[in-house]
Amino acid sequence: MTTLDRNDILSGLRDLISDLRSTGHKAGIRLVGGAALALKYFDRNTTQDLDALHVSPGTDSVVSAAASRVAKSRGWAPDWLNFNVEKVGALPTFGRRTVEWETIFYKHGILIQIASKEALLAMKLRANRPGRDTNDIRQLMRMCEITKLEDAEEFYEDFYPGDALTDRAISMVSKILELGLPDKIQAPEPFEL
Repeated sequence: MTTLDRNDILSGLRDLISDLRSTGHKAGIRLVGGAALALKYFDRNTTQDLDALHVSPGTDSVVSAAASRVAKSRGWAPDWLNFNVEKVGALPTFGRRTVEWETIFYKHGILIQIASKEALLAMKLRANRPGRDTNDIRQLMRMCEITKLEDAEEFYEDFYPGDALTDRAISMVSKILELGLPDKIQAPEPFEL
C-alpha cells in the first residue's frame, strides 16, 4: 500500500504527464476523493491513491500503462491511480445538481480536472467511512455552508435523487454538527504541474 501526501500527488502527476507526453499520447483525467481535496481545497495529510475518472481524449489502457511506469519508477503500489471509483457508483450522474469540474492542467492534449467541493461533499457523504471521511466531511460542510442536518439531507438528494443519507451518514453529520464546524478552512498553496 502506498501513502501519498500532497507533494507525492503533485510529483506523481508531473511524472504521469511527462510519461504521456514522451510517448505522444493524449489523455483526460478527472480527480475526485482525497487527492482532489489535497490539491485544491485543504490540507488532508495523506491518501492511499488518486481516485480518477477517465475522460476523452485517450484510452484507459494508455493512461494505466503510464501510471504503472510511474509506480514502478517510484516504488509505489501499481494502483496509485485508481479508476475503480466509476465501478462503485460513487459519481453522481442523474441529480438535479451535476458535477462541476475545474481544469488544473491542460497542455499538449493532456487534461487534468478536479471535482467541485460540492460534488466531493456529496461523494464523501455517500461513502461516510468513520474516521476516514469524518474530517473531510466536516471541512467540506463548512466550505459548502451546510449547517443543519436537514440541509445536508437535501444537499445529498440533489446529487443522488431518490437516495437518502444512510443512518451512519446521519449519525456522522449529527456528531460533526454537535462538535461544531471549523471556523476557517486553510486552502493549500497554489501549484503548477
